Amino acid sequence: MNTATISKNEIPVVYSHRIEVNREYLTIDVPNGWGDVKKLTKKVLTYKGMKFVFTGWNSDTLKCYFVRSDEIATVGTK
Repeated sequence: MNTATISKNEIPVVYSHRIEVNREYLTIDVPNGWGDVKKLTKKVLTYKGMKFVFTGWNSDTLKCYFVRSDEIATVGTK
């Protein structure tokens, strides 16, 4: 029997790069609309070592968009 494990804190994304404006994006399906989007808006996604932040969503296509950003700080805890 073959088995698989469920990855924690991972979601499927589609990577795209618009060369003409030098921007990189991740697109995520959000089948439950705003219910899914609001869980992601304040998150930073890491994809192949690159950091992406929320940029918007399309309620007609149920897609959420993140753009690459190097302007990210780590919150320290004591």
